[in-house]
Amino acid sequence: MSVTRTTRTAAVFAAVAALALTGCSRGSESTADGSASGKASGHRSATLIMSTLNNPFFVSVGNGARSQAAKSGVKLSMQNANNSDSTALNLATTAVSKQVGALIIDPVSSTSATASVKQANGAHIPVLAFDRKPESGTLSSFVGYDAIQAGRNAADALAKSLGEKGTIVEVQGLLGTNVAQDRSKGFQEEIAKYPKIKTVAKQAADFDRAKALDVMTNILQAHPDIDGVYAANDEMAMGALAALKSRGLAGKVKLVGNDGIADALAAVRAGTMYATNAESPYALGQKVVSLTGDVLDGKKVAGEEVLQGRLVTKSTVKSYADYLVGIGDSADVPASLR
Repeated sequence: MSVTRTTRTAAVFAAVAALALTGCSRGSESTADGSASGKASGHRSATLIMSTLNNPFFVSVGNGARSQAAKSGVKLSMQNANNSDSTALNLATTAVSKQVGALIIDPVSSTSATASVKQANGAHIPVLAFDRKPESGTLSSFVGYDAIQAGRNAADALAKSLGEKGTIVEVQGLLGTNVAQDRSKGFQEEIAKYPKIKTVAKQAADFDRAKALDVMTNILQAHPDIDGVYAANDEMAMGALAALKSRGLAGKVKLVGNDGIADALAAVRAGTMYATNAESPYALGQKVVSLTGDVLDGKKVAGEEVLQGRLVTKSTVKSYADYLVGIGDSADVPASLR
C-alpha cells in the first residue's frame, strides 16, 4: 500500500470516528444480524452512490436502477463519487445526515468503502452494496456477478479461440477492488490448465479505456507477436482494441473482455473482438434497487445475491441483444444488433 493510500484511508476512518462522536442516530429498526431494516423510519427513499459515471457500465447500472425505482416506488437519489474515496465518504455523510431510508453503494475501493458502511450502520440506516464488496461493516445485502467464474469463462474462451496454444496478455482492473482481484484469480487459475498457452505480460489499467490503450501500446512494443488478450472489463478491452487497430492486428489477435457493453457487443458482431463475458449492468441496477425496496418494506432479503454472466460470441451476440431489449435495456444495444 502506498503512503498516499495509507494517509487517505487513515483520514477516512478518522472522519467516521468524528461522526460517531456526534451521536448521529435515527429511529429505524435493526434486524437480528445487526443490519437496519428501514421499516420504522417510513422512508421509501434511497441514495445510490456510484463509484463513477464516466464508464458505460455504470451509466447502464444507473439506468436500470432508475427504472426499477419507479416500479418499486423508491425515491432514488443518484450521486457520482468520480472515483474518489473522499467524495464517496462525503456523499455518504450527507445521505446519513438527511436520514435517507437506505444507502446503496458501489465502492471506489473495497477498503475505503468500510467507512461509509460503518457510518450508516451507526445511524441504523440499511446499506446495500453492489459490484464491489466493502471489506467490512454490516450490509443488508450485497449484489454482484461471480467475478471468479467470469475470469474462468474468459480464459476458456480465449484458449478456444487460440486452439489452446500461443502467447497472451492479461490487462487487469483496479486491483484495490475485489472484482479485479477475483476476475484475475479466475482467469489465471483457468488459463493454467492450458500448458501450451504462455502469459507474457500482465498489467493493470484500472478498468479505464484510456489507460488500457497506453498499457496495450507499451506491451505491443515489447511483445509485437502476441496471439491473444484478456481485458478484465470491456472498457479496457476497447482501449486494447484501439492499440491493436493501430498496428493492423484487430481480429488477428484474439480479444476477450468482460461486461457486455454496447461497444464490445458491436466489436464482437464485427469480428474485431472474439468474446465478452456479458454481465448486464442494467439488470444489476434493477436487482439492487428491487432488494432495496424489500428492505425498506421490512422484508428479509438474502445477505448475498450472486448473479451469473453469459459468454457472448459472434454466434450468440444477437440473442443476448434481444435479451437486453426484453428487460428494457435497448440503450445498451448497438444499432447493428437492433
